[in-house]
Amino acid sequence: MNKIRIETSQNVFIEFSLAGLGERILAFILDFIFMSLYTWAIFVIADNLSIKLLRNDNNSILFMIFFWLLPLSIYSIIQEIFFNGQTLGKKILRIKVVTTRGRQPSLTQYMVRWLFRLIDIWGSMGIVGIVAAATNKYHQRVGDLAAGTCLIKLKSRTELSQQLIIPDFHELYSPKYTQVTLLSDSDVNLIKEAILTHRKYQNEEILKAFAKKTKEILRIENTDKDEKFLNRIVKDYTYLTSKED
Repeated sequence: MNKIRIETSQNVFIEFSLAGLGERILAFILDFIFMSLYTWAIFVIADNLSIKLLRNDNNSILFMIFFWLLPLSIYSIIQEIFFNGQTLGKKILRIKVVTTRGRQPSLTQYMVRWLFRLIDIWGSMGIVGIVAAATNKYHQRVGDLAAGTCLIKLKSRTELSQQLIIPDFHELYSPKYTQVTLLSDSDVNLIKEAILTHRKYQNEEILKAFAKKTKEILRIENTDKDEKFLNRIVKDYTYLTSKED
């Protein structure tokens, strides 16, 4: 399975699997269903307002343009911009758009992807996009190739937690690093993911990078092995934040 390396906020890289052609198609089908439901709702509203969308009068034309055609045409780009690379269909399947360098796409890149939908999807009934995605290693349609983007699979936090050893705290447990509360849930989840990546791929560098960055942020001097240190950080954070609740 093809993978891509994503740079995290702590300036280290974690590998994510690329979304396959089947997942892309299914996400599109889900989005198409949502757009169809929106179309049905608009026709119901128009009927209640005594507006006939297919009539050639000014009110019908304006209503059709601003409340039906325009929202449908910008459905994907608006959602990808405001939902960080995801539409409703992509959210359900837990996939998102990133650049081929693993970064958040720019507004220009989102626009390029959107414009090429005319070629990839609507102008060719999806054939161009499917052929392109099936014949390159990043499963990119033409719009992705032009924009320098691809789709990745997001990892489930629940699945991540299940793979880690859940701390078993006894009554006399005493946190070693009380300053861990300076970290956020997102920071600690990245640390957990780094530990899992190390266990799966024996990647010492990722542990070293996370341990170094964590020590800098929390101003800690520690000589323990990186995995032991990071595990203690996770355990202390879990203990202290659970007490806050």
